[in-house]
Amino acid sequence: MEQKIDMIVNRLPAKTWNRLSVNQAEIKDLTADGWQRPAGTVRYPKDEKPIVRELTTEQESSVYKKMEQIRTGMGAEVSRLKPEDATDICVETVEEGGESDERRERMRRDEVVLVLDYPDRKNCFQDVKIYARAGESVTVWTVVRSKKDAEGKAVLRTLLQAEENAKIRLVQVDLLGDRMQLFNDIGVESGKQAQIEVVQLFLGAEKIWAGSYATLTGEKSHLQLDVGYYREKQQLLDMNYVAQHIGKKTESNMNVGGVLQDASKKVFRGTIDFPLGCVGAKGDEMEDVLILGEDAINQTVPLILCAEDDVEGNHGASIGSLDGRPADEVLFYLASRGLSEEDACNLLARAKLEALCNRIGEQKIAEQAENWLWEVTGDEA
Repeated sequence: MEQKIDMIVNRLPAKTWNRLSVNQAEIKDLTADGWQRPAGTVRYPKDEKPIVRELTTEQESSVYKKMEQIRTGMGAEVSRLKPEDATDICVETVEEGGESDERRERMRRDEVVLVLDYPDRKNCFQDVKIYARAGESVTVWTVVRSKKDAEGKAVLRTLLQAEENAKIRLVQVDLLGDRMQLFNDIGVESGKQAQIEVVQLFLGAEKIWAGSYATLTGEKSHLQLDVGYYREKQQLLDMNYVAQHIGKKTESNMNVGGVLQDASKKVFRGTIDFPLGCVGAKGDEMEDVLILGEDAINQTVPLILCAEDDVEGNHGASIGSLDGRPADEVLFYLASRGLSEEDACNLLARAKLEALCNRIGEQKIAEQAENWLWEVTGDEA
């Protein structure tokens, strides 16, 4: 008999009223057995290539094994879905070794594209571990995709470790079919003056649970997080993003924005955590939601936890709707130019997300995302 399990994910670091139903997300009747791995392809946009290997837990070095302890936004329960025979995709920067003095004077900028194809009627789990050595830089683009009519569950857990003065740029693009369910989890740990940039674009899947937990350990380390999404029909997006400032003078900047159409639902939990000792830390959090559906549900939980006096934390939200400003002014103008309400809404939705598409930074992936966006908003690119 097929074993079923229930999971609690995306726990808010400090609970609010239970009646709001935002303290956590409960996922029921998940299949516990038979999880596989998706098919993966690797592409290198340029000559500077990181080392990419597929390793079992037994084959991994102590660095990768230690990364298993990095806290993630969705929580430890996600690991219950990982099959025992799983292999992880491990990405690490190349050691400079005996290269020329001129080469060593500048930071390497390794780049790699990972494309994960999730099959129909299968449940698949993939761990990706990204390790940047001191003073090195790596950019990883990850595309999760499936056939349009595919049905199944896709788990992607990404762990990032940046040593002193290292840089990691992670770009994730969701192009899953609208009957798929996506579990997208991220954990970050940063060394002194390390820089982490995460760009996420959620366009596909019927239901999405997403989380990110960034532990800014090293002094003056920095997190830049930008998330965009498009939800329509009765689609769900449930998010839990945390920036924990451990080191002194650490900085975080979280920007989350998207579009809610029809009867879609979005829950965003955004936490900036200032524990004792993070003197001079600064955190900013901003959400910008465009609501274009009369039955859409938008829940936002901004949270600042503070145990240190000498810190600066800011959060804000901007929400537009058909009945409020500024969306109605723009729609009125577009209607006066001859556009129908549906065409005007689609135009606004595309405009909001195309700016983030332009930040993807890899031409093929950016084109795929833009084509997908045009398709879901009722037009062809």
